[in-house]
Amino acid sequence: MDSKNLALAVFLAQSTALPPDLKLLILQGVPVSDKFIDRPTDRAGLEQCLLPQQSPTERRKVCVLHGLGGIGKTQLAIDFARRHKAAFSAIFWLDGRSEDQLGQSFARCLARIPELRTASRNPHMNLNSKEDLDVVVMKVIEWLARPSNTQWLLILDNVDQDHQQGGATGTYDIRQYFPGDQGSILITTRLLRLQQLGRSKHLTSVDLDQSRAILQTWYGQELHWRPDYDTLLEMLQGLPLALAQAASYLRETGMDVTTYVQTYNQQWQKLMVSDNPLTDYGQGSIATTWAVSLDAIERKSTDAMNVLRLWACLDNKQFWHGLLEAAKSMDSEEPWPSWLIRMANDVACFADAMGLLLRYSMIQAQAEPIGSYAMHPVVHRWVLHLDSNETNMDFARLALILVGYSVPTRETKEYWILQQRILPHAERCSRWIKEDFLRSDEKAISDSVAIDSVHRLGILYREQAKLGEAEAMYGRALEGKEKALGREHVSTLDTVNNLGILYWNQGKLGEAEALFDRALDGFQSALGSAHQKTQTVAHDLQLLRSSRGEGPPYHNFVCSRLIEIDIHPSGLGLD
Repeated sequence: MDSKNLALAVFLAQSTALPPDLKLLILQGVPVSDKFIDRPTDRAGLEQCLLPQQSPTERRKVCVLHGLGGIGKTQLAIDFARRHKAAFSAIFWLDGRSEDQLGQSFARCLARIPELRTASRNPHMNLNSKEDLDVVVMKVIEWLARPSNTQWLLILDNVDQDHQQGGATGTYDIRQYFPGDQGSILITTRLLRLQQLGRSKHLTSVDLDQSRAILQTWYGQELHWRPDYDTLLEMLQGLPLALAQAASYLRETGMDVTTYVQTYNQQWQKLMVSDNPLTDYGQGSIATTWAVSLDAIERKSTDAMNVLRLWACLDNKQFWHGLLEAAKSMDSEEPWPSWLIRMANDVACFADAMGLLLRYSMIQAQAEPIGSYAMHPVVHRWVLHLDSNETNMDFARLALILVGYSVPTRETKEYWILQQRILPHAERCSRWIKEDFLRSDEKAISDSVAIDSVHRLGILYREQAKLGEAEAMYGRALEGKEKALGREHVSTLDTVNNLGILYWNQGKLGEAEALFDRALDGFQSALGSAHQKTQTVAHDLQLLRSSRGEGPPYHNFVCSRLIEIDIHPSGLGLD
């Protein structure tokens, strides 16, 4: 006899003395925990939907508890079952991860129902046989569907595989396991689509007080609170599994919270890939809990996976189709990835990819502005660590270019609103630049498109009055252009001039004058005296010198300077 059948036989033997009127609470296989922190608002939503006395009808009540893996769906369902066991005649917990596991759960339920247990004592029954298992499942469903049996609760936990997508073993249509039109059914899932089956409850991050309580409870000792704990809570953004894992790691290693925060930022995988998964979380650590969803996404759409990887190099909020549209306006000779071209030119293709990510609760749609999306910061960091540095560099470069070429000019309608939307993504790209992530590849320094994007970030920062950040971007762009294009290239001189203007705004007048002189000489040589760029720099240089009280009066200086470079004063409207 194999282990499955032996376990059932032992269970049947031990169950013979159960009285027939016993209220059934079948939670075998449920993670055991004494660390659950109450979520009153979320619990009230389940109570309103599922408790028998809350409904004027005895028709079937279905509640779909959906959300990101690790957000606490299973733990909330466990708490609900234990808290309200007196309200139901029977509570059955079913493992919904696959059809086989679901069938085995039904078999355990049958073993606790006295009349079914007696009728089903078949020594030849083989629970490894799909036919025999189907018989067991049907007997339990028929028992639940009896007209007089209406007060039970069925919890279908971790129904995370979408049978409509196909491609994976063990997928199934959960509706086939709904008994009759009565009772209460609670489904926990990451699949947004399942909310169509009944009333839905979207479980999101816990609040700050609950986050503190989870951290304290899992740590197991009194925490002497200090600012670094607030930093940790900010990083983990109310994700219960991440909070529990952090507290357990601190307790087991004796690491202080300051070191943990530093390690989280520098060696994320070291903390998140755990050899000792938390017993309260059946699907393991942060590093493994989203793997099933990710595999399903990748099987369905490599485009969705690619946009997810691109997004990991940007800010985790305010992601929208407009960020990709910049690919349409860039040099057609640049070998842009085909998936990016498809999405840039077809908003429906982008919407399909976002829809797939939403379907598995990997991202959330934002209410404002319409058409934008957000990703939990822990998921965001996890996606970044899926690939090698080389792959991440490719996506970081794409992110930089898309953001740089999305920076609007002042001629763009409501350009200031677009600047604000782009700014968080620009700050994320600036991090890659400042950390030299993009320059670990020698060819990156000669990448003229990426360098020009850095220059454009400088413009954005200057427009947003972030002068220190603008200086850093202009400085990096200038360094790159000098190496890639040469000191006298017009594009290099554009950055020289912009950096000069920035220094002027910062009150660094000596540095500004030197850069204006260099730009003026360069434009004169490359474009001639009559070109608008040349005239503009000459004008700015004189304004700078006049503001310092240096040189001849403004009109005389401009005339002499322009005569020297063969530009007539009438060209500047000074006559």
